[in-house]
Parts: sequence; C-alpha cells; structure tokens
Amino acid sequence: MNLHHLLVFHTIAKTGSITACAKALHISQPALSRELRKLEERFGLTLFERQPRGMRLTHAGEVLAEYADRLFDIARTADLAMKELASAKIGHLSIAASNTIGTYVLPGVLARFRRNNPGVKVSLFVSNTEQVAQAVADMRYSLGFIEGPLHINGLTATHFREDDLLPVVAAWHRLADATAINPRDLNDEPLLMREVGSGTRELIAAVLEDLDVQQGSIMEFGNTEAIKQAAIHGGGIAWLPAISITDELANDVLIPLPCAQLTLRRTLSIVRRAAVPDGPAERELLSLLEQ
Repeated sequence: MNLHHLLVFHTIAKTGSITACAKALHISQPALSRELRKLEERFGLTLFERQPRGMRLTHAGEVLAEYADRLFDIARTADLAMKELASAKIGHLSIAASNTIGTYVLPGVLARFRRNNPGVKVSLFVSNTEQVAQAVADMRYSLGFIEGPLHINGLTATHFREDDLLPVVAAWHRLADATAINPRDLNDEPLLMREVGSGTRELIAAVLEDLDVQQGSIMEFGNTEAIKQAAIHGGGIAWLPAISITDELANDVLIPLPCAQLTLRRTLSIVRRAAVPDGPAERELLSLLEQ
C-alpha cells in the first residue's frame, strides 16, 4: 500500500473535505483527487460518498479509517519516543490502565510526575484489562497497568502491588447483619459485575465457580464507581477494591460480608511489549510508583 495515498485518505477522513485536506497537506485539489482515485482503484472499493458539502466515509472507508488511525497513532508515538530519547524532559508519556489502577492509583502519581516534568505531555487511557493489554500490544501505549490475568502473547507482566477485592452489600441488605456466612449463602443473589473482558470479573467468576456458588442475575457496569453506587442503593452484591471504598466502610454505608473465602486478593501488574526497554519518562513514572 502506498503510505502517501493512505495519508491523503486519512486526512480527508479527518478534515471532511478535499479542500480542507489540500490546505492541511499543501497539495493541489486535483492532485489529491487523483491520489484518492488510485487508492480506491487499488482496492476496487469506493471509500467516500461525494456530497455537496464534503466527503462522507462509506462502510469500506470506515473500516480502512480504523486501520489508518492506528497506523498514524503508532507513527506519532514513534516520533515522540525519538524526541524523548533526546531529552527526558520533553515528549509524551502515553500509558493505559485498567479501571481501579487508572482511577485510584495512578492519578496522584501522574500529578507528581507532571510537577517534575512540565514539558512532558501525559495521556492516560482507562479501560478493562483485555483492552489495555491489547492497546499495549498494538503499540498505542508504552506501558499498561492491569488488575487481571494477561492473555496476549508478546507482552510481559511485572507485579507491582497487591489489592484486596471485598464483597460488600448495602447496610440494609439481608446479609449485612450476618456474623459469618457460607459462600453458598450467595446462591441466586443478584450480582453487580464489570463487563466481559474485565480482569476483576474474570477473577470473581472463577472463584464463585470454584466455591460452587450458583450465580444470580448479573447487572453489568463499565467502571468501579458505577458498581459502588449500585451497591449503595441495594442493587446486589459487589466486589470492590478496598482502596475505592474506605469512606463507605468507615461510615457503614457499605458492609463487607464476613467470609474469608469471598475476600479476594489480586495482583496488579505492569505490562510491556517484550524486549522493548522503558524510556526515560516511563522509568521516572515507575520510580514514583514504587515510592
């Protein structure tokens, strides 16, 4: 594939018109039209619908645009990485983290990093474990921080701390006053869980299966805070990171279930592409994280 043709396509997709693309790339409109036509002829597909006011991606164009976005994101990251090698005080720290780490662990560390390195642009992508690991494998981020198992080849995982997941209920839940419970007391109870792909959900599901607990109806949420609020309002049983509910536990808004088998300890890990060394900015961030 001709990368210049792909750049033309990518720029038209981003700007929405041949005219705007011509200004952005400093190329004449007729030349751009010819190059776009060559790309469409190569694929045998129409990539844009020509409209009176601009260009609209076809379905084929939308598919190609996703790949072009990833490719030029990688190119941008590579360019910034080279600049960072020249100076640890400039460049772009681009990292990804799963929900608990991205919400409760990294913000304070990143604030300290930014005070020490005001010239470094910082980007944090927060998603679930599966998506974070895939984003690192795709070279969109230099480091990932996950709270579940790693299932992608070509990455390495390094432990950096432990985290407890506590089973909790609202103060007025039927199990809230129990002095001790058996795991099977949870049979058919409504559960509040993260979405499929979350390391937290994978861990909880495996433990419940091992304990022969019959899962009740599951309500899915995309982040920890939403699960916490649902638990507070009596939506069901939730496993929440201890770091995320210190105030709620202290004020008896949420009550931990008294069952050691249901309190889970998980490993939080740093994921990298194998054999790719950390840059200066990544090394400083990890040093702050250790502190």
